[in-house]
Order: sequence, then C-alpha cells, then structure tokens
Amino acid sequence: MRIRYAILGLVLSVVSINAQEAGEDPPKLVVGIIVDQMRFDFLEKYQEHFGEGGFKRLMREGYSYENTHYNYVPTVTAAGHASIYTGVTPSVHGVIENSWYERESRRMVSNVGDTSVRIVGAAVEASYGYSPARLVTSTITDQLRQESNSEAKVISVSLKDRGAILPGGRSANAAYWNDWESSPGHFVSSSYYMEELPRWVVNFNRKERAEKYLEKTWETLLPIEKYTASAPDDNPYERTLRGKETPTFPYDLKAMRELYNGEPSYYQVLWVTPFGNTLTREFAMQALKSEDLGADAVTDMLCVSFSTPDVAGHTFGPQSVEVQDIYLRLDQEIEVMLNTLDKEVGEGNYVVFLTSDHGVQPNVAYQLSQKEPAGLAVIPKFNQDLNFKLGQTYGALKWISYFGLNQIYLDHNLIEEKKLSLDEVRRSVADIMKEQPGVRFALTPGDLLTLEDTTGQVEMVKKGYFPDRSGDVILVYEYGVMPTSDFRTPISKVQGAGHGSGYEYDTHVPLLWFGKGIPKGSSARKVHPVDIAPTLGRMLKLQGPETMTGSPLSEVLE
Repeated sequence: MRIRYAILGLVLSVVSINAQEAGEDPPKLVVGIIVDQMRFDFLEKYQEHFGEGGFKRLMREGYSYENTHYNYVPTVTAAGHASIYTGVTPSVHGVIENSWYERESRRMVSNVGDTSVRIVGAAVEASYGYSPARLVTSTITDQLRQESNSEAKVISVSLKDRGAILPGGRSANAAYWNDWESSPGHFVSSSYYMEELPRWVVNFNRKERAEKYLEKTWETLLPIEKYTASAPDDNPYERTLRGKETPTFPYDLKAMRELYNGEPSYYQVLWVTPFGNTLTREFAMQALKSEDLGADAVTDMLCVSFSTPDVAGHTFGPQSVEVQDIYLRLDQEIEVMLNTLDKEVGEGNYVVFLTSDHGVQPNVAYQLSQKEPAGLAVIPKFNQDLNFKLGQTYGALKWISYFGLNQIYLDHNLIEEKKLSLDEVRRSVADIMKEQPGVRFALTPGDLLTLEDTTGQVEMVKKGYFPDRSGDVILVYEYGVMPTSDFRTPISKVQGAGHGSGYEYDTHVPLLWFGKGIPKGSSARKVHPVDIAPTLGRMLKLQGPETMTGSPLSEVLE
C-alpha cells in the first residue's frame, strides 16, 4: 500500500512539474507594448527589411491575431490605451477622446488633465498636472495590484502623458513621460503617484540623453533606394520641419536646432524621429533593472508605449520614407528589448503582447492622386452653415457650445432658458448636418437606440458614446473623408495624415503574443483590443473587473 501511495505521489509530482513547464504558473513579468498609430499591414509592408530578432521573432515564436479591429469610434490614442487595459470600450471607461468639452465647466478638458495634482520632476513650475482621475473603470493593472495586496509592481512609460498614465491605471507604482514644456527632454511623473522622483530616474535624466540625440543626424538605416514600400522621399504630401527646405533625408538635428532660439518646443522634434523610440526603450529597460521587475514569484507589469510612430505619421503620412525608416529602427528597439528581457528576467519567464491604439488614414491628397476615395470635411464651414440655419429656425443666438471634429455640443442652458425641447434641437442639428458633403451619419443619442444599422458604423458610435461626456450629435464621415479644422488648405495640398474613423485603415491593428506558455501560430478570426485585458486576467489568474466586455483569447491560453 505504501509503495502504491509513493508511486502515486511521484506521478503527481511529475504532473505538477509538467504543468508548471507548460506555462500554468503565471509569468514573472508581463510587458505590454503599444505602438502608437500602427496599422496591421505595416508588419507585412516592411517585413522584407526587418531583422530576425524583433517583429519577426514575435511572429515566428509567438502568436499573431491577424484580424484585430477596434470596435468603436473615435479611434484615438487615449481611447485606445484605455480600452486595451480596461477590457471595455469608451462607453464604459469614459475616455471618449484625447480631449472633450466639459459642459459643467464650459471648457475643453484633457483625458488625463488634473489640476489637483502637480508634475513631479519639473524643471520649471507648471500650472497643470496629470492623473488617471477621468478614467472611470479599473484596469487590468489595477486588478493585478489589488489582488497581489500591492506586492506586484506596475510601471508605465511613454513619451506621451496619456500613453503612460492610462495603461498604469489608478494603482500603478509609477507612470513616467516626457513633458517638453515643464522639463524639456526629461522624464517626469505626477504627485498622484509620488512626491519626488526615484534616484534612478534622477540619474537617468542627468545623463541628458535627449540632448545627445538632438545633436545627431537622422539618416536612413538602409540605402534610400531600398525604400520601395514608400513614395519617393521628396513628395508633396509631407510636412516640412522647421529648419528644412524639403521633407527629405538627412535631418541634421543640430543644425535645425539653431532656428528655435532656445524654445522648449524644439524637444518635440525628438518625438518625430526614431531617437524618440530609442529614448523610450532605454528608459523602460532602466525601469526594468532599477525596479527589479520580474525578480520574484509575484507577477509584475511593465507598460511601454512608443509615441514616435504617431507623431511621425501625422507629420509625414504613412506613405513616407520617414515612417518606414522609423519602423525599421523600431524593429531593432524591439529586438534589444527582447534580448534584455531574456537576460534580466530569463527566457520563458515573461510574456509580451504588442498591439496599437489605432491605425492611420492614408494622406487624402495622395489618395486623390491615386484616384482613390478621398475628401475633406471642413469643420469651420460646417459650423458656419449650422449656426446660420439654426438661427433661421430658433433665432440668432449661440446654440453651439463647441463643434469638434466628430462631435457637436449644444448649449443646454440656453435651450432650457428658451423652453425648447433638447431632443427637438438635436434632431434639427442632425438633419442639417447629414446634408453636408462627406457626412455619412449625423446621430443623436436617440438614434443610437433606434436606428437600424447595416454598416456597423452606428454600433461603433454607440460603443464610443459616454452620455455625460459625448456630444449631442455625433458625426460619421464617408470612407476616405478626413475632418479638418483648416479651412484654407485645399485637399490637393493636404500634408501628413490623421485617424479616428471606424474604417479598416483606422481599426485594423496588430496583436502579437510572445513568451511563457504562448503557442506558436496565428489566427484569422476577428478579435478586438478589448480582449487583451480579460486574456491577461485569465493568464494571471485574476478575478478581473466585472465591467469587462472583452473575451479571453482562447488560442493563447490553451
């Protein structure tokens, strides 16, 4: 009998060991990578010149969801970062835009703006502060901290404030970003998290890495004739940086700096070059080492958001050699990150997911030249026409509090004072706007409840609508149409690119999983970025917020 129990015990021990080796124990570290403004097709478009240790390693040794789409609008940075880490759409987490009109204060507010806190590490006193106060639901990082009794460490890093703060949630140990106004070239944080910067951050800033990069010249990684996936380097669809006569290589940053006369805004030039990605990676890997992330049995989390591709995309457009070069160099940064994780945490001890907060619309002038659908929705003209027609119906008063690129806010106090029906005025605005060129839908809150939708666009608006923050009328544009606040530039002269729509160029993003317990393979089934948080919840054996609407991705959990 004793022999039988001994054999049974040995079998159970072997099963336990095999279960651990199979990845049933949570990883020591989860690294979330968000590449700001990365369309899925960039993985294929630039793959020929990727190295073997970056994006290709993630795809070769990990799992790729090739049909990952955002299921709401607008597709913007703040909403994307919040949705990835909360597992819900803006209709639940409340971060509807990068900024929105606040009816109570009658002003525009930032998604992470918070006047009750201050910037920590600022070189000059700032009148503004940032925190996750406007995020109304918990993140998976919050859940990790809560269920580990705050033993798990969560550090979040980005050049952008929102790219750092929203992934970290309300419970992160720290969020760090670059604030070029208060502390040019240095990483700062918020008094929401701490009273002073840790010594390792102070030491990192003292090395003045940003200054060193701004002394460099940005040249193409490869001979320029190899950039066949892009338009010619000198084309009319790109913005020209100050200090340059054309938007072409090389970019001598030291020479360009002389024209800024010491202006702090020059540090934003770093954000539009690949050196911004390098600075972000260096800081993130220093955080990994200095905070001993992944060093014990409690799972930690490192959130890294690369902001440079977004700034470069807005400046040059996705057809540019500049954007292609940034992605080829980002591929190298990913390789360095993976090698560092292998060394510091141990290969097989960590999990990485990589995705994007949104895609990017092709430059409309370029599309027009290719005889593709393209157009402009000129907001100042729309606003002028709307005010005129509302004046004819209700009197020449200021009925519109704010007219954004996608949302129209009415003056509720004025409508009540004049004893008008809010729903009636909303309907009038929607009827006027749907006749404007380039507008596909003009939707009231009532429309979101009753309108039959065969396009899927109305459902996406519904998932992006938060009653206390969204406008009274939401605009959806035709495919290829870009809203603009610039009423002077004709479509043939538009430079750079934008995003925010519910069309594939803005919704289709990569989703790669790599590391401990992640199988090799790919899937073409349609999934959404809100599925990431519940997947992490299952992987880390967390309860997970009840508000999550995403579904765990079974393929990477088997």
